[in-house]
Amino acid sequence: MVLNELGRGITSALAAMANTMVIDEAVLDDCLKEICKALLQSDVNVRLVANLRANIKKRVNVEELAAGLNKRKIIEKAVFDELCAMLDGDGDKDKDAKAKEASKGGKDGAGSYGVKKGKPHVVMFVGLQGSGKTTTCTKYAYWHKKKGFKPALVCADTFRA
Repeated sequence: MVLNELGRGITSALAAMANTMVIDEAVLDDCLKEICKALLQSDVNVRLVANLRANIKKRVNVEELAAGLNKRKIIEKAVFDELCAMLDGDGDKDKDAKAKEASKGGKDGAGSYGVKKGKPHVVMFVGLQGSGKTTTCTKYAYWHKKKGFKPALVCADTFRA
């Protein structure tokens, strides 16, 4: 599974950093290199990975952190926050651009996508074989069913049809 391998790659990069005695710029670079490698192997867009790396480096300046601060926790939090920002779809924008976009009502003036009850919606899941599409689809449908929607799953590939 692609997500399992990605999770293992990120976890091992953070664990390797946690096993070092002194965290300096070289250790941070090694950690970010391993995280970026795991993301790229999972077919994440190169531009998004580069932006993630730059944003983390911008947020965490290891040399300027006070001596009493837990550098590992600060780096882990920065990685977590940037991964969440990437999944929100705004991983390549700075906070000022996000605020301006939010005041306009979303991308290109349109609001963010939201499903409404009583109207049909089509969601297409695309991915490599073995990447977890079927599992994700069933979880997605189950979540929407619990929220009161009436999901229907339609298989449209030649392998299962």
